[in-house]
Amino acid sequence: MGNFIGHIDGEAYYNGERRLAALGVSLPPNVRVLEMPVRWGKLSVDILVEALVLEGFTLADGEPPHELRRILQANNFDTLLTLGITEALVTGSAFVVAGGRPDSDIPRLTVHKGRDIKVTRDHTGKIVKAVQKFAAGNTGYSQIYKPGVIEIYRKENGVKTLVERQDFSDRYPGIPIVEIANIKRIGEPGRSEIEDIHDLIDAASRSLTNLQVAQEMLSMPTKYLFGDGVEDQFVDENGNLQSKIKAYFGNFLIGPSDAKAGAIPGADLNQIINSFKLYAQQVSAMTGIPPFMMGVNAESNPASAEAMRSAKDRLISRAELKQHIFGDAVEDIARMVLAISGVHVENVETLEARWRDPAVASISSRNALMLQAQAQGVISAETAREYLGLSPEQIAREDRTDQRGRAEIGA
Repeated sequence: MGNFIGHIDGEAYYNGERRLAALGVSLPPNVRVLEMPVRWGKLSVDILVEALVLEGFTLADGEPPHELRRILQANNFDTLLTLGITEALVTGSAFVVAGGRPDSDIPRLTVHKGRDIKVTRDHTGKIVKAVQKFAAGNTGYSQIYKPGVIEIYRKENGVKTLVERQDFSDRYPGIPIVEIANIKRIGEPGRSEIEDIHDLIDAASRSLTNLQVAQEMLSMPTKYLFGDGVEDQFVDENGNLQSKIKAYFGNFLIGPSDAKAGAIPGADLNQIINSFKLYAQQVSAMTGIPPFMMGVNAESNPASAEAMRSAKDRLISRAELKQHIFGDAVEDIARMVLAISGVHVENVETLEARWRDPAVASISSRNALMLQAQAQGVISAETAREYLGLSPEQIAREDRTDQRGRAEIGA
């Protein structure tokens, strides 16, 4: 299979459904019931998704049109984008599709798995055609996306019939699809974020499984009793051998006077635990996720709050990089829905996605920084309100209040 993680494998690692190809040379197959998957694949994706929060858009010479917010809110874009980014990080890519609504002039946005849409690209990598197939009962459907056009066909009894055609080529001549791709190298398709650590996840899962097996079979001390007539101590009144559980937990064993009793200590599990910690440290080196966020403490003493913040520096840098990678797709989606809706925006090419700072731990911390910067004159009140997450209606109301205040002072 090589190093590339396909859609199915990426999902299996994310969902914790990946089964080990081999449990280990020393373990029999029937102990697979104790197999323990490590969910670091899900952690590596979710921790980035949590840091990729879109706060809005900016234009170089003004505010984005109110219609953009109206369109995105009507499509629950916050949720849609979160699902799209998660899918791209898990499997490599997702597609956001724009289409018409029968009862509204607002375009409908939907998000799809990368494997559900087949695309054709030109030599520059631009999508020039796309096909999506699905079924409803025994009836097959296919949606064909062409420049400015969506055609929906129904296939029954081998006969293909055009059932709907949407044409907005006069407003948007492009393909109404935007790919959210987790691109890592030039000329390659989007790749799973789990790809670089899947071998380490398998190794850690094997160690955790070995720990389970050792805990069940080897960690308890083995008691022994040697001497003549010892066997008589393990039979009941009918002469039948007692169960090991009953003999171990239910009785004090009394042997002949010359019997020798003792116990063999259980296996030392530290070697397995240390191997698991080593794999966690390797995953941390690859992903930037601090070991303490994977449930592993490298030191006996808890890390200080400052050390924990410092340990997240590389993770924050990776989140900022993903903002640049996914930001292009988000901006293309915004431009696409504005064009399909017939909304003309001057200098729309300067439209830029605005993300929450991943270095700020919480909204309250960010707001405190914004208000401090405003009080020191570093930013204006308008910029502070924008970054405080106020809605356009709230910003407009505050602006009117400021204008009235300035007018009263001037009077």
